[in-house]
Amino acid sequence: MGAFLRVTRVARWVSLCIGALLLGSCGSDGCVENRNSIPRAQFYSYNNQALALAIDSISIYGIGQPNDSMLLDSAVAVSQVYLPLRFTQDSTQYVIRYLQQNLSSPRYNDTLTFVYQAYPYFASIDCGAMYNFNIDTCRYTRNVLDSVAVILREITNVDEESVRLFYTVQSPDPDEE
Repeated sequence: MGAFLRVTRVARWVSLCIGALLLGSCGSDGCVENRNSIPRAQFYSYNNQALALAIDSISIYGIGQPNDSMLLDSAVAVSQVYLPLRFTQDSTQYVIRYLQQNLSSPRYNDTLTFVYQAYPYFASIDCGAMYNFNIDTCRYTRNVLDSVAVILREITNVDEESVRLFYTVQSPDPDEE
């Protein structure tokens, strides 16, 4: 009978250790990756395409979004913005509203339209599933915005620049300096 109790205690101890190891390996602690696939757009000068810009006084919001779709509201010194895509649709539109005094009229607003294909992607047991996107087309208005370049057509959960928004920037007059 004593040997049976010792085996039972050892069996319980082994079971507890295995259970603790299994419980410790479950959960979201193992997921260190970004869990969303969102394109990151950065602002650049069209005149000097290596020059990243910080844009003052802009708002960016989605068109046809069911809830609040304001991404930026009267933002200052913005150099990049995340532009989430809807996995339930094949396109998403955003309006860039310029709030500077000479550009504050709605006629200067620019619209970005992304046309894409969403596909489910299973990242891992810890991270779960998400949607990735393949951008087919990007259409845009040219009221203030000069051009748009899609750098990465496949949008995954890796946080990297995927879209460049180019603006014509006036160079200072050399005679004024």
